[in-house]
Amino acid sequence: MAHMKKIIGWTAIALFAATLAGIWVLTEQNAVQTSLLSESTARVVAGETQAGDGMTESTNPAASTVQPGRLASIRMWVGANVRRVAHTVEFFFVGLFASVIVVCFSRRPWSVCSRCVPVFLFCAACSVGDQVHKIFVPGRHFDVIDLGFDAAGYVTAMLLVLLAAALVRHVTRPIGAHARR
Repeated sequence: MAHMKKIIGWTAIALFAATLAGIWVLTEQNAVQTSLLSESTARVVAGETQAGDGMTESTNPAASTVQPGRLASIRMWVGANVRRVAHTVEFFFVGLFASVIVVCFSRRPWSVCSRCVPVFLFCAACSVGDQVHKIFVPGRHFDVIDLGFDAAGYVTAMLLVLLAAALVRHVTRPIGAHARR
């Protein structure tokens, strides 16, 4: 079990580094590049493709009309807020890998709460660092609202990982271990 935890932990470190590098590259985009990426992603979310003549065409025949229902309104919101949603997704992975690293390399059986605080603070520092980085990129700026979207991602991931770790710890403990406390 300990060997498997180390393998998972080192894999999480590599993926964590790759995630931060990806966020760095995206943050280095100037305002025009980030807008173009957002627009193309919004078109994909809306179900549109680029036609040969530069015009967009819908891959979904119903997309040209207003679609009733909850799914249509969610797709419209995501399409309109694609950069904000991207922040949530990016920082979900930051929180996921940071939490897995803490769980895998903890030497003592920490409580779930004592694991949450350092992971939360570290992810928050990464989020603020990303926003500060934007100040130095032409056409970009520090956006306080993005911090909330970042937090939604890393807090969700952190809680999922730490809950899973607590469940695994509970299931794998020896029979009668709860009576010895």
